[in-house]
Amino acid sequence: MKNKNRIYLLDELRGLCIILMVAYHFFYSAGMMYHYDWAVNIFKVLMPWQPILPISFILLSGISCNLSRSNLKRGLLLLGVAVAITLLTYFFMPEQVIWFGIIHLIAFAILICTPLKKLITKIPFVLGFIIFSGLFLATYNIQAGYIGFMPDFAIKLPDILYSTDYTMMFGFYSPSFYSADYFPLIPWLFLFMAGICLGKKIHKLPKILKKRHIRPLAFVGRHTLVIYIAHQPIILGILYAVQHFIK
Repeated sequence: MKNKNRIYLLDELRGLCIILMVAYHFFYSAGMMYHYDWAVNIFKVLMPWQPILPISFILLSGISCNLSRSNLKRGLLLLGVAVAITLLTYFFMPEQVIWFGIIHLIAFAILICTPLKKLITKIPFVLGFIIFSGLFLATYNIQAGYIGFMPDFAIKLPDILYSTDYTMMFGFYSPSFYSADYFPLIPWLFLFMAGICLGKKIHKLPKILKKRHIRPLAFVGRHTLVIYIAHQPIILGILYAVQHFIK
């Protein structure tokens, strides 16, 4: 049944992002874990474009906060999924453990921004988008130890911030820290907030952009969480079967 209030463009964009992400993870797993040369070559071609996917996905998640009936419920659901992902990878795939991946980020971002949403949306949307996008770019390199756009024109952060893993959710961690999927609150929370600002005008899109254009993409976009949870075990299972049982 078609929902007249649903903006199918967002579903289609989410669907495209998740399909590209699954393809990226497939070539990564086939190349880096199972050592297929053809997959390594494709992965190297895709690698420079990889940041576009999480940037798009997190922006879309922020935009969608303006459309959700219950952000608190959605945030708590995602938090539960995030905890389960950490526990499952810790016990069953310790070499690929995920401590603070993109699901953790989006869960915390929703829970943090839900009480702040009215305040954020009071900022004119262009100004808000510029401010939060600027903060995202300015803090993008905190994992490298500085705030700014280039090491020579930046503020170096104190080494003590990088002496413990207890602050890894904020982007500060020790040299021994590892997470197979890692999206800390800084800088990615600012990008999520930029999406909230963009979402203020989402209802003013032309009607043609709100309609469903590519039904399979829209369907995938409505089930991104299930696909995200399931895709990596399926990929690894297929690759394992091919390598061990198919001659």
